[in-house]
Amino acid sequence: MPKCRLLLLLAILPVLTACGTPAPAERKANVETLATGTMTSAYLQTRQFDLYSLGRTNGPQDLLVAYIEGDGLAWLRIDEASPDPTPVTPTALRLALADGAPAVAYLARPCQFTDEAHRRNCRTALWTSHRYGEEVVAATGEALDMLKRRAGAQRLGLVGFSGGGAIAALVAARRNDVAWLKTVAAPLDTSAFTGYHGVTPLVSSLNPADMGAALGDVPQHHYAGADDKIVPPPIGQSYMARLPARRCAEFHIVAGAGHHEGWEKNWPVLSTETPACR
Repeated sequence: MPKCRLLLLLAILPVLTACGTPAPAERKANVETLATGTMTSAYLQTRQFDLYSLGRTNGPQDLLVAYIEGDGLAWLRIDEASPDPTPVTPTALRLALADGAPAVAYLARPCQFTDEAHRRNCRTALWTSHRYGEEVVAATGEALDMLKRRAGAQRLGLVGFSGGGAIAALVAARRNDVAWLKTVAAPLDTSAFTGYHGVTPLVSSLNPADMGAALGDVPQHHYAGADDKIVPPPIGQSYMARLPARRCAEFHIVAGAGHHEGWEKNWPVLSTETPACR
């Protein structure tokens, strides 16, 4: 029973049936079609993984706004892990494309949008039990350093969708160049998330809610969909309650938004909000 309950948890965010799911090459082609004419792609070689990225800039900028993708297609069924976690719905990219900031980057998670030449060290645990683990957080930090250098930026604005929001928060907790943090539909307290769904904890991953001391002074906005049944507002509210001080953090419930639905139309406005400490 515990194994089944863990599999159920891991399937909650990214589950899709195998039938009718586009092949990984089609999913990557879809992303590159979306970004055509606006962003250029590159693989970023970190110590452990090659991470897929897209970016645009109008010359050197002080601030680079970096979007981190969600967990992707981690499971085909509750008892069968996906062989490739490339997302079917690249929500973080759609938000990045709706952001009018002069320097914007999109960063995929390990093993998303990668062909055989770039699947170095890929294994199923990276998009299931260890999806918020140390290896993933460290590689994301390395990739962000590369994106900063390419943009000529000094500071980062981090935006994470769903599980990418958890990664963004974990990265922000260990850096001193994060101007602000935003998350969308993110499981920011993984203990509260597993408790809400009544499933086994993600013991092989890090929990952003445990990083309150490091995150308390980071300006941050967290957005939850009023209609989100996957990561409902109480998950983010639990994270907020665990911050030692909340003068730098705001939590917003967005009417009419679900987990993937409703964010793209709201983002041209929400992307212009700049978190600040009171």
